[in-house]
Amino acid sequence: MSLYQDIDYKTSEMGQTKIHKVKWIIPHINELLQSNCQKELLSDIYENTLRDNDSMFHLKIKLLGRENDIIEIYYIYPKTIFLKTALRSNLNPFHDQLMVENEYVTIEANSWQYLFTLFKRDINTSQGRQTFLQSNGSLSLQFEFNVRTDFKVAHENQSLADLSCNFESLLHNESFSDVIMKSNDGYEYKVHKAILASRSEVLKGNFLHNTLECQTNILESPFESATLSQVIMFIYSGKIARIDEIPETLLVAANYYQLKGLKTLSEEALHRKLTVGNVIETLKLADMHSAEMLKKKCLEFIKDGQAKLILKTEGWAKEESVELIKLIYEYVIDDEKY
Repeated sequence: MSLYQDIDYKTSEMGQTKIHKVKWIIPHINELLQSNCQKELLSDIYENTLRDNDSMFHLKIKLLGRENDIIEIYYIYPKTIFLKTALRSNLNPFHDQLMVENEYVTIEANSWQYLFTLFKRDINTSQGRQTFLQSNGSLSLQFEFNVRTDFKVAHENQSLADLSCNFESLLHNESFSDVIMKSNDGYEYKVHKAILASRSEVLKGNFLHNTLECQTNILESPFESATLSQVIMFIYSGKIARIDEIPETLLVAANYYQLKGLKTLSEEALHRKLTVGNVIETLKLADMHSAEMLKKKCLEFIKDGQAKLILKTEGWAKEESVELIKLIYEYVIDDEKY
């Protein structure tokens, strides 16, 4: 089976925006999805290896799920940029169809970023074949990367990176700290009211009016130090080090403190860890903590050919929630509601 891939890269400018259009054709996609290749090896094989320009986007795919049911696409860029991304269908020579579009965000240099998810089921449907599959069975993807090139934005992006480092340094230096956060296993963290209040409406509420926390300057957290330390790090720097180690408790904490960015990262980490054995528990966790993106990913995982196997798991055998069972049934069987 040939591993040849066709990558067409074009760049143009429109005002203060540089537009990169990347057409990526991956041959024999269904044969690859049905193969027993290791997921890590497959991702390495299908990494864009264009290296003649240090300002090009590079792409790779990850295959997830029991039978390579999920295709995740990632990209990397060598500079910190302000970026908008889009995925288009290009099979119709007379009309490009916009499939997904993400608005402008700041992207850090040399860091793989999640882009889009495709499902094997969707690729092989009649609509999917019209959208992504060429007549020879090759997967055809067209990405559009819109980069703001004006100096002001680039300068602000660098300032944001510096700001993150500065606030992280402030966390490690206890100067001017005016409040203590205590974990439920006895660890104490000297922090700053103004920063906590600016990042979390829940924490801000502790310092309003005549609360006990306002009088004592001590905040009791329901979370253990392993989780609380990561939450505090995210509040100060926007960074998270152990997201793949404890995503469950970080999701709970993110929801508790209303930290939207941390919640999104936790949902993505839990999505990456989905298996037949843990999907029911993960779905319950998502439902309990209003993690709508993760909830949908779990239901998609169940629907994508896994239902019969999941019915045999311990998690399903012990499930007593009528509402959860009804939710799964409606999504898998009666999907017109979704």
